Amino acid sequence: MMLLENDLYPYDVRVRYEAEALARAGYEVRVVAPRGADQLRRETVDGVAVERFRLPLEHRGRAVDLLAEYAVAHVQLYARGLRAIVRGADVLHVHNPPDTLFGPALVGRPLGCRFVFDQHDLFPELAKAKFGPGPVQSVARLAQRASVRLADLVIVTNESQREAAIGAGASPDSVVVVRNALRRSDLLAADPPRPGRLLDPRLVYVGALERQDGIERIPWLLQTLVARHGLRGTSLTVVGFGAEREPLERGLEELGLADRVTFTGRTEHARVLELIAEADICIDSAECSELNHRTTMVKVAEYVSLGKPTVAFALRETVHTAGNAAALARCGDWDEFAALVAELAGLEARRRELSGRTRARAEQLVWERSEEALLGAYERTLARAPARRSRPQRRSPIL
Repeated sequence: MMLLENDLYPYDVRVRYEAEALARAGYEVRVVAPRGADQLRRETVDGVAVERFRLPLEHRGRAVDLLAEYAVAHVQLYARGLRAIVRGADVLHVHNPPDTLFGPALVGRPLGCRFVFDQHDLFPELAKAKFGPGPVQSVARLAQRASVRLADLVIVTNESQREAAIGAGASPDSVVVVRNALRRSDLLAADPPRPGRLLDPRLVYVGALERQDGIERIPWLLQTLVARHGLRGTSLTVVGFGAEREPLERGLEELGLADRVTFTGRTEHARVLELIAEADICIDSAECSELNHRTTMVKVAEYVSLGKPTVAFALRETVHTAGNAAALARCGDWDEFAALVAELAGLEARRRELSGRTRARAEQLVWERSEEALLGAYERTLARAPARRSRPQRRSPIL
């Protein structure tokens, strides 16, 4: 049984890849996740059984809105997780954030149900980025410690997060890195770089629109590209959703740039990849912070895997993901960020150079490498697990 709180299934690509990989390996997999407006309550998606519940995921970032979301989600996920354990689930696999979904595992442990904690983001650092240092961050840190210490297996996206999990109390042997990546079958043939100098570069940003993502500087970036660098035809497609969308739209309106930006909202992953493939330049505006330095940005892996020239800040894990296949600005230097975008727009040779490097890097980032790590970790964890005392052993474990 997989529990997911902060996104829809199968929109969350990491969760989908993991669930489908386990299903192909012979596990019976069920995912519980929020329900989108156009989604069924129950269905089977590529061999994975899905249960959904109503949850308001889009709000204005206020603490009261987040508490209301978490209250509804915890009632639903705790109830369905406990039901699965009682009915004989062998593994409870929880995806964060939040880190507070470990409760059913306390019941499952004496019954022989294994607990897998899948750490997508660092919850204490995320709480600090949203609400500042204080009691919310302290509660988040306690929840992180409880999750990693209770878990039989902790899955993280990179080495920085592995260090954080071990620092929070996880046994080093229980922590496995499963990186974000694209499957080979999802790689598209990206449009070749347009020839010559581009006065009308097509930019794409993919991802969450939250405070920690540097979204508030995008209006300044577009204005700088148009007014200072002469890229008068610059346009931007924003693929994603979040609490900072309305402030971003207001900032664009104030600068007279609203007509240059297209917002797609929540978008099917196949269409996301198409939009990336059609872009001239992809950007990641996430600034240098403790949270972002230790986060593997899915968008960067997708940009690089699809062969697109990319501009981002030199975040520790972004450097690890992109290697030399992206143009990276010094932390906090937005003037350099804008200059790198303008350079790529002005120099066809530089765009082709980065595109060539991304193609070489893409093979090292494919999901199939991560899938091997995931399945191996599951095999080792279940080999250590005692058989359920309450029922006969099944042919394959239920997740």
